[in-house]
This record gives sequence, structure tokens and C-alpha cells, in this order.
Amino acid sequence: MSCLYLDRKNLGVKLDGQALALYEDGIRKGSVPLHLLERVIVRGNVQLESRVLGALSSRNISFLVLSGRNAEATAMLAGRTHSDSYRRLGQYRISTDDSLRTPLAHQLVLLKIKAQHSMLQKALSARADLRHPLTTALQNLNNIADRLQEESGKHTVPSLRGFEGAAAAAYFSGFTRLFAPTLNFTGRNKRPPRDPVNACLSLGYTLLHHEAVHACHIAGLDPMLGFYHEVSFGRESLACDLIEPLRPLIDSWVWQMFYDRHLRLEYFSDDNGRCVLHKAGRRHFYEFYESHCDAMRRLLRRYGYALVKQYQLVLDGK
Repeated sequence: MSCLYLDRKNLGVKLDGQALALYEDGIRKGSVPLHLLERVIVRGNVQLESRVLGALSSRNISFLVLSGRNAEATAMLAGRTHSDSYRRLGQYRISTDDSLRTPLAHQLVLLKIKAQHSMLQKALSARADLRHPLTTALQNLNNIADRLQEESGKHTVPSLRGFEGAAAAAYFSGFTRLFAPTLNFTGRNKRPPRDPVNACLSLGYTLLHHEAVHACHIAGLDPMLGFYHEVSFGRESLACDLIEPLRPLIDSWVWQMFYDRHLRLEYFSDDNGRCVLHKAGRRHFYEFYESHCDAMRRLLRRYGYALVKQYQLVLDGK
């Protein structure tokens, strides 16, 4: 086990030596050794001893609290950061210098477009009946990527966002066609998500964002200072940067869960315009996510350490 999900009413968590003891309605139900954990994710009203947070932090186990009404993060504990603060000096320099951050942003947007293309290409092999809309979307993504590569060196961060927006429009024109009409998925919406697909995308992106924040801390980087997303109050902009090329992977998993019927319409309900994923559906989602996310976590760590090398080169004047 690397991740513990606590998603149940009347649940309590206490520290018992080198383990977390789990209680339901005051009755002990079991325990989980701390050495097995890398992250703990809590949804809803779970009671914890303050000692639990200290134990998680001291062992560098990340901790995420999800709102009981939606998939948004309400609290996060990332654990100890890397002790070498020197590498963050290079990060600060790049974040304030457009000539240094624009090449990184260019590479990021190109990676995302290629990931979107790969996702739709994979879907095309399973949905030959959607050949026309998917092929059209793939061709549009190819054209955008070609323009982005041909004009390399001439871009600004705002112009790169224009390419990203055009690619998103092309991508979602094909992606939305993959889902049954009964799911009412016509495009991305959030706060609140209004259909089952968007409810799952929001949950997946929230979990992915938490993974990215954790990867930043492991690498010794400041998750608040990005090179593509601007600095914004309360936003982990570097984590937002890191997840962009991985969003299509979450999209692919969500589509696969509906396609293989791990998730079905009866797992969802409407709450005043907010689409809610029920407990049974969340269990299926968490199980699928955990069974597929190891490679993604390794990739996030590689992204983090690659940035460390880049930041150190800048700081050393190379």
C-alpha cells in the first residue's frame, strides 16, 4: 500500500505507535503501519488526533483533505521539503525572467499537445465508429503542433496560451464524442461539475495536482512559483505547470472507466446543479486510479528533478 483513502462517515484516526489506528463509531476497525504509506487522502468529516499530522509530516507522508461536497482540495500537508534551498534561487530567477521561462513554457505546451494527440489516437483504435470526428481532431492537433515547432523561439507566454487554447478546443471536439449521450458531457465545466464525466475529471485533476505538489516538495522546489502559470494568490503555480502534460492521461483513465463500465450513471446524482459521485463510484475510481498511477508518479518526480537541473544551470550562469 502507498496511499490510504479515508472516505467514510463517523471515522476516526489515532496514532498507535508506528501505525494509524482506524475507528468507526468509536470502535477500532484496524490499523495501517506508517512505513507502508506515502500519502493519505481524506474526504468528508474524519476526526484525527493532532499527533497523526505530526507523524505523517515527520515521515514525509503527504496528506490531502477533499471537500465532502465536491472534489476540491480544502487542506494539504506535503511533508518536509528538500534541505537544499540553493536550487530554489534558480527557480525564483527563472520565474521572473521571460527570456528564461518562455522556452520551458514552449516545451510544456508542446508536450501537452502531443499527449492529447496520443490519447485520441488510442481512443480511435477502440472507437472506429468515431473515425471522422477523431481524425479531424487529430489533424487539427497535428497542425497546431507543427506551427508551434516551426515558430519556436518567436513565442511569448501569452502566445503559447493561445496555442494551448486552440489545442484544447480541437482536443475536446473529439474527446466529448467518446462518451454516451446520456452522460450529457459536452465540454469541460467545474465549480461545480454538472455531469458525471466532469465530476470524475475534477476528482482526477485534484488528485493529480496533489501528486505534483508532493513531487515539488520532494525535489526541493517551491510549488507556488511556476514558469508557465503566473503567480496567483493561493495557487501552486508550479504544480499546475507540472500536471498540464498529464491531464490527458487522467482524461484517458476517466474514459476507460466509463468505457469498461467501472463507472455507470447510477453512481451519480444531481445536487442543485452539482453532479455528485456516490461512495460506491468513488471506491471504483480510487481503485482504478491507484492501479494505474505508479508510472505517473515517477514521471512527476522526473519532471521535478529535471527542473532542478535546469534551475541550477541558470543560477550557475551556464
